[in-house]
Amino acid sequence: MDSAAEILFSFLKNAIYDPTNAKLDLNTLPNELNEFGQGLLYYVSCIEEIQALAGALSKGDLNVPVPSRGNDIAAPLKSLHASLKHLTWQAQQIAQGDYNQRVDFMGEFSHAFNTMTEQLAEREYALNEKIVQIQRKSSSLEQSNLLLTALMHYVPQQIIVINQNTHEILLMNDIAKSEIKNDPEYVDHILQSLSSNNAIDTERELEISYSQPHRERFFMIKTYPLEWSNTSAQVLAISDITVTKNRIEELEIKAYVDNMTSLYNRTYGMLTLDMWLHERRSFSLVFADLDNLKYVNDEFGHSDGDFYIRTAALHLKAISPRSVACRIGGDEFMLLIENMNHDQAQSAMGKVIENFQNDAQFKEKPYSGSISYGIIDVKKDHSYVASDLLSVADERMYEHKRMQKKARQQAAQTKQTSPKLNSTNNK
Repeated sequence: MDSAAEILFSFLKNAIYDPTNAKLDLNTLPNELNEFGQGLLYYVSCIEEIQALAGALSKGDLNVPVPSRGNDIAAPLKSLHASLKHLTWQAQQIAQGDYNQRVDFMGEFSHAFNTMTEQLAEREYALNEKIVQIQRKSSSLEQSNLLLTALMHYVPQQIIVINQNTHEILLMNDIAKSEIKNDPEYVDHILQSLSSNNAIDTERELEISYSQPHRERFFMIKTYPLEWSNTSAQVLAISDITVTKNRIEELEIKAYVDNMTSLYNRTYGMLTLDMWLHERRSFSLVFADLDNLKYVNDEFGHSDGDFYIRTAALHLKAISPRSVACRIGGDEFMLLIENMNHDQAQSAMGKVIENFQNDAQFKEKPYSGSISYGIIDVKKDHSYVASDLLSVADERMYEHKRMQKKARQQAAQTKQTSPKLNSTNNK
């Protein structure tokens, strides 16, 4: 039975860390475990389908095959896939002018999406009405200029028309006037950015940043050359995308940060590890595991267990300003420390554990903190892949855990025999 357990554990371990070598021969299992082995094989295949779909969705690929019908645990992800495909189709319909599309299955996003669609329809209707009115008067270039002047005050973007040769401002709408009034250097910065990116005299779309006191702003600029009263001119349509860009950055941060500890999560950690290996960086990988977390959870509750994890995370994060600290699952952590060798990492971990064990927050707790870890020194000329590194680091961590457990047992035995020795000495 021990051999069967080792076979099953090895298969499950490879399925997690080294899927290409995850193979299970049912003939090697006892008859009573054969059905369990079949179930485990099917479960792992379901997880592989889920990972394939999740990976494709993370890259925006909606054309990936969905998991099989029998894969019930993939149902929420398949539902998300179907919803995203339908949402994509609806967005395409809106892009073609169908403003009757509505979304009712994505919570707050549905309200924002539907509001945007209604506003687009209203704006298009209003603009079309205005265009019709002005087009009736347009019969010359002067009338075309009047049309542009009239329309530019109804769009949410800043509109600036400049002379291509002298960069003199020929026309601007009210939004642009307000921006320049608040910051006289604003237009100069815009023109410098366009010039450095060869976007003057051409039709381009360009994103630029602009540092102002106490904040940084981002703009999307579309440029259109045209003739303006017998002069070569350039129209700049400028959209302030600061809020949108900041929101995207916030969402990216949330996608890569562990909610409980505020450390990076497994996804970010593995991406960073793969990148560092590809870039041939020199670093130490520390794989850490908390000791006695199950005991803390069972004896004192999961709130104490969460406290134990968060406190450990704070100390692990402080190991080095060059470190990337990640919680990769449960009570397991990975630290990537650039330009730090094995001995330096071991010394740093010694200080981390000392500070963790002596943390003042443990004074009122009936338990203390303890961490086991394994270290791998990665040189620039390495031949590692991420899965190999994690596997070796995991083995070293468990060796360290066994050594610590043995040391604690020996200390306990010494403590138990000490009174007898004292008694003998007294005699």
